[in-house]
Amino acid sequence: MSNGLSAIKHVVVVMFENRSFDHIFGAIPGVDGVLTADGNVKPELYNLPSPTEPPTHAPDAKNLPVPSWPIDTSYLLPVNFNHDFGDGMMPDLFGPGTTGWVDGHPINAPKKTYPPTNSGFISTMLVGNIPPSATGPSAMTFFKLGAPKVLHTLADEFVVCDNWFCDMPGHTLPNRCFMHCATTGDIGIGYNDFPPPGIKYISAKTIFQLIESQGKTWKMYTPGGQLDSYWLNPYIQGSNSTGIPIGTFTQEADDGTLPFYSFLMCWTGNAPTHDTSMHPRSPVQAGENYLAAIYNTLRASKSWDDTLLIVTFDENGGIYDHVVPPAGVKPDKNAKPVFAPPPDGTTYEFDFTLLGLRVPALLISPWLAKNGIDSTQYQNTSILRFIEDLLVGPTGLPRPSLTDRDRQATSIARVFDRFGLATPRTDCPRTIAGYPGYAWANGRLDDGPGLLSKEEAALPPMPHMVEIAQMYANGQPGHPDSGKPITREFATVAELDDYVRERAEAARRYYANRR
Repeated sequence: MSNGLSAIKHVVVVMFENRSFDHIFGAIPGVDGVLTADGNVKPELYNLPSPTEPPTHAPDAKNLPVPSWPIDTSYLLPVNFNHDFGDGMMPDLFGPGTTGWVDGHPINAPKKTYPPTNSGFISTMLVGNIPPSATGPSAMTFFKLGAPKVLHTLADEFVVCDNWFCDMPGHTLPNRCFMHCATTGDIGIGYNDFPPPGIKYISAKTIFQLIESQGKTWKMYTPGGQLDSYWLNPYIQGSNSTGIPIGTFTQEADDGTLPFYSFLMCWTGNAPTHDTSMHPRSPVQAGENYLAAIYNTLRASKSWDDTLLIVTFDENGGIYDHVVPPAGVKPDKNAKPVFAPPPDGTTYEFDFTLLGLRVPALLISPWLAKNGIDSTQYQNTSILRFIEDLLVGPTGLPRPSLTDRDRQATSIARVFDRFGLATPRTDCPRTIAGYPGYAWANGRLDDGPGLLSKEEAALPPMPHMVEIAQMYANGQPGHPDSGKPITREFATVAELDDYVRERAEAARRYYANRR
């Protein structure tokens, strides 16, 4: 009997930014989340201001436990939490002073913390654009049931995965490198803030090139913001299959002509109402609208019955999750980077034998049962394994792969073994409504994100948006700033948006002239 897997001809992935599983889906009944069966926060899920000291409980005590606590979408996370590998994720997981992970053990971790693991989320120091200070209790937040209405509706209607991890305990670009290359390759673990000298892109082979080698097609679509191809190898940077306007995705879905693999970027703009990435300190509403528009577009199209939509996040962004990450497979047997970031010169080591924390993940298809919870251990590179399996199908030919990481990842094909259906569902929601006043509020991709108001365009850009824009611009060629540190200031959101477009257009001309 068919379980629906053979019907899947197109894979669509949208990867959002920097939220943990507990934070987004921890209140959903039945998942390994933050609530007991009677709806109370699990008492063992807490952090302390000083995790190496026992908790104190007097009302005026200094080391009171901070439990996981609920929020709704009106609450805006106040900071961009430290989610670097060394001075962020390592102390988050193993306590103050931890400087890495090698041979199955943390390096320089305290002998005892309270609680024993995942103890440092509120005590880890924030760094970067603000004075050093503790992250604070907002790292322990989780959304009430139904609060992120699009994500929670889709979780109820399709399959939520509650044992899905990012590929390393670190920040955006290393984890997105794993998503596209199954390795961080020559950029190591510290690319976000301090790339290795002379390296502006990862030279490793990508899943896109592997797909091409098997005679299949791919495209990377953009709603108008950053593109991961900006820091992938030059072949991908200059490809005609990247930087495709998201409106083209709508047309191709409607016509039933989507490529074999579609990767949808999450960035739209740099104002809070237009930042669709869900990255803290931005609100989730614009990202939820974008996701609703993606779903609504597919649901109304000819592509619905043969497409699997995968929703995931690149990493947890320094936000609390209570599950200890499991062991990871080295992408390369010799992978063991050493990284010494400014300002204090501390050396951090990592051998890639540890995955990152859990991230939210949804699998959406009419061939999957309603209200499914899949607790199989997956990671973002499980998507690559799934794609590679689809490439060869039942032919018996050797399955291609990029590195040992994707070669040994668990394929998400397993979800069809448990939740797959013999015939496609007809009861999937026709549309999902979003939030007025944010990008993509009309609920369909071809309606566009809407224009910034004059007031929003004149606001100073949030520091994390400047950092991200600079990070993505860093590897783009063809501009006077190419190959140089970006030192200019951006007084307004409009100035930052203009610079992002300027860099993208310069790179487009550069590659067009080389073809």
